Amino acid sequence: MKQPFEGLFGDTCETRLLQFLLPMYGIEFDMAELVEEIGLTRQSIAKAMKKFSDRGMVKIRKDGRTWLYSINEESPLVKRLEDFDNSLIESMIGPAEFKKIENAHENQVHASSQKESGLVSGKPRVPYGTSDAAPCVASRTGNYLSKKGQVK
Repeated sequence: MKQPFEGLFGDTCETRLLQFLLPMYGIEFDMAELVEEIGLTRQSIAKAMKKFSDRGMVKIRKDGRTWLYSINEESPLVKRLEDFDNSLIESMIGPAEFKKIENAHENQVHASSQKESGLVSGKPRVPYGTSDAAPCVASRTGNYLSKKGQVK
């Protein structure tokens, strides 16, 4: 099954990066990690990251000689992309299956707050393109569903 953005916008560096970074709040990646995860060249990723940075969608900082990249969870554009991503996922897999994913995600977040089980900022780390059951794990399903009046 295609990733939500890919299914609508094609397989571009930008769509791959967005699909990978959206659920990764609080996690920084160096360029080598992004190249490995996304599967594209450094030049392509750097060009896309520059576009995203210019729009405030990613944070870039230097640690020693290494540049680190992360999604900017405070960006209004990122928040809108999350809602769009969630609505695409729901349309692809159906409302019932989407609700199952949301419930599983909430259970993981609850468990992590008690055990520190590898989740960062309540977001599961799911490498790009590895899920067969669902196209991805929605970044913040609660926000999307609460806007639809399905979550208190």
